[in-house]
Amino acid sequence: MKLHYRIINDEVEIVRCFGADPALELPEEINGRPVKRMAPYAFSARKDREDEEVLVFTTDEERMFRDEERLLAGEVLESVRLPDTMEEAGRYLFYGCRNLRELHFSDRLKNIGSGAFTGCRSLSALHVRLLDGDRSCVHDILGDLWQRIDVTFYKAGREARLVFPEHYEEAVENTPARILFTQHHGSGNNYRQCFYNKEIDYRKYDSLFYSARAQDDVNVISDLVFARLMFPEELTEEAQKEYEDYVRAHALPVAEHLTDTEDLAALKEFSIRGFWTRESLSGAVQHAAEQGKRSVLSFLMNEKHRLYPERKKKYEL
Repeated sequence: MKLHYRIINDEVEIVRCFGADPALELPEEINGRPVKRMAPYAFSARKDREDEEVLVFTTDEERMFRDEERLLAGEVLESVRLPDTMEEAGRYLFYGCRNLRELHFSDRLKNIGSGAFTGCRSLSALHVRLLDGDRSCVHDILGDLWQRIDVTFYKAGREARLVFPEHYEEAVENTPARILFTQHHGSGNNYRQCFYNKEIDYRKYDSLFYSARAQDDVNVISDLVFARLMFPEELTEEAQKEYEDYVRAHALPVAEHLTDTEDLAALKEFSIRGFWTRESLSGAVQHAAEQGKRSVLSFLMNEKHRLYPERKKKYEL
């Protein structure tokens, strides 16, 4: 990896990144100075002109793959891990990064410039290390994105996983009245309001489940439910029951989704919580067989034999 950077107040600002791996991990320091900032347009391929007055930092890895080196910007990037020292992201940082799927950062990233995520239509996962408390810039990032985003918070050896569904607006014309009105789709906008002073409010998040049930499909709801059940940070008994009741009422479509995504961990949780009925388990087995999901099928067959063993017929002479 090769980095172009500047030194500002004895701290490092990254200007450009070069390398062979589309999954980029930035260092915490360069030549003893902490990496604190990303310059505007640092990961964008739409920068007007390249900076000339920069310093260059090269790793041993870059020397090995020099022939494969390329600018890590725009559609090239797939994943970025920012160091715990990073505090500021410049404007239009990821502008046009259409294939960026994952972003890793810590709660020390406080300031994000305008338009930082313009065009990041594939971004679907945020991994946030909470080192100094519960505040983070997640709310700011979610506010710039309409698509579904899965957020994982890591704090003191624990994880909390939250699904923020997609949302979008549609202008619909009432032709006879010549009036345009806006229709809102998806519960994502409601869920994006579950922050107070940059901290996630888990109780408010769980209280919005009615909105997800009304506006989102069973696939999104299934992931949302099992994220909360399997990583129950501040999950109340009331909210837990509501999630569990949903799964019991929609056991087969939920199981089919978990089969399609081959989410064995969630299917095991499905069994642990006693969600199966004979009918839903038989339907899930059939679905797994039809979709060719062999590992899931093996698990489901074992569960079927365990929970609903077939009685051997007795024959009298």
